[in-house]
Amino acid sequence: MRGLLMAGFTSVVLAAAPSPSVMRVREWRAAHERQIVAELMQLVSLPNIASNKADIIKNADVLTGMFEKRGFTVARVQTPGSPVLVARRDSADATGTLTFYMHYDGQPTEAKDWTIGQPFAPVAMLGQARFDLASTSAALSPDLRIYGRAVADDKGPIVAFLAAMDGLLETRAALPWSLRVVLDGEEEAGSPNFTAAMTANAPAVRADLAVIVDSPRHPSGLPTVFYGSRGVTGAEITIYGATGDLHSGNYGNFVPDPAMALTKLIASMKDDAGNVAIKGFYDGVVPLTATERRAIDEIPNVDQKLLEQFGLARAEHPDSRIELQHNRPTLTVAGLQSGTVGANARNAVSGSATGRVEMRLVNGLNEKTQFDRLVAHIRDQGYFIVNGPPDAATRRAQPKIARVTQTEKGFPIGKGKMEDPRTVMAANAIRALDQRLVQMPTIGGSLPFSTFNEALKLPTIGLAVVNFDNNQHAINENLRVGHLWEAIDIFAALVTMSR
Repeated sequence: MRGLLMAGFTSVVLAAAPSPSVMRVREWRAAHERQIVAELMQLVSLPNIASNKADIIKNADVLTGMFEKRGFTVARVQTPGSPVLVARRDSADATGTLTFYMHYDGQPTEAKDWTIGQPFAPVAMLGQARFDLASTSAALSPDLRIYGRAVADDKGPIVAFLAAMDGLLETRAALPWSLRVVLDGEEEAGSPNFTAAMTANAPAVRADLAVIVDSPRHPSGLPTVFYGSRGVTGAEITIYGATGDLHSGNYGNFVPDPAMALTKLIASMKDDAGNVAIKGFYDGVVPLTATERRAIDEIPNVDQKLLEQFGLARAEHPDSRIELQHNRPTLTVAGLQSGTVGANARNAVSGSATGRVEMRLVNGLNEKTQFDRLVAHIRDQGYFIVNGPPDAATRRAQPKIARVTQTEKGFPIGKGKMEDPRTVMAANAIRALDQRLVQMPTIGGSLPFSTFNEALKLPTIGLAVVNFDNNQHAINENLRVGHLWEAIDIFAALVTMSR
């Protein structure tokens, strides 16, 4: 019923069941489950932190071989950072071209912090028990989870795509689309070279539709597509006090306390209702369209489920569901540093205190405007802004001194169109699998969505296939096997859909 209601504003008639091609891929997958999982675990075993170029090159080499095995021609686009791989497979009977984006780098992590497996020594777990994949030939439980860095973000989707291709090729399915797969090696570092690389190679990735494959599914667990991602920028703020740390007994109540000043400054940036108090912070935000609001209304409300999972009594904005908050800009304290705590604590007033704030941007905003608004707010609180550590003359002349450095010149806002016939086509192909689909106007995270829909001017849709509780960017990252199987179905449905 949900799928039929959502289809009401797409004016497209939906298929009643998965296509014969998808059903044959399901049968093929059921006979090759261990092979698929083994390939995933082998890929996850390769360390892939973006800052380690040697490891990234190893990943690029392995992925090149994996795609070539499926009949793709792989080009390596060199950048000042990590290479971008562009895999190409043309179909003789193609009615168009699809471009898929995924990334092959992972977030930094400390092995000592993991309590299940190790980042690059993946393990399979069924509940609390380790599962030996060689111990039985029975079908794998969909609740089996594979633990390892980047297993969900974003190597799992890569393997799911390749498994879908295996199933389609081995069952001799008709492929009505030529395919391009773009693999980014610096997404977790903000993809600083990606847009330039893609614009310089635009003909190689030109398509009728771009599909950005990243991010977890909606917490309802339903298949999820999205039509935009938030931009991101940030700032590091340092408040200066005395020229060095001073004894808190001798000089407390005499020298200003930079840590106290910093916390007061940051506290001034939000009101008691959780709204950002920086002047003009929300100015320019483009409101949701009627179609986008209707799509949010169709999404199961998971707020209480999330509060329970996170151990919270209430949300910051209890009168507005999380999907609506994804379409508002944010300001978050991402880090604070001053003095010492624990076994190394000292009784001292610190000479400085530093905080890092992050701002997520939505449609109508840009990183320069939001950063400038932040700096203006700090000035309005009486601070003299410096570009580096203040000299003696500045210290003697200015009672309140702050250094503000823009730290994240990350992804700009990306925003596609829900009503575009090509994005509707893709959404309906996924929905036809089981008549369920969550359509999110904007996801909370940040991705190179704008590279495709703005720089390359391609109709663009986002696709989230992994479980929402995958612990991406944290310890014990994992992928639920049932979601891996469903991802294979989704890729098979997309590359065989009719125009």
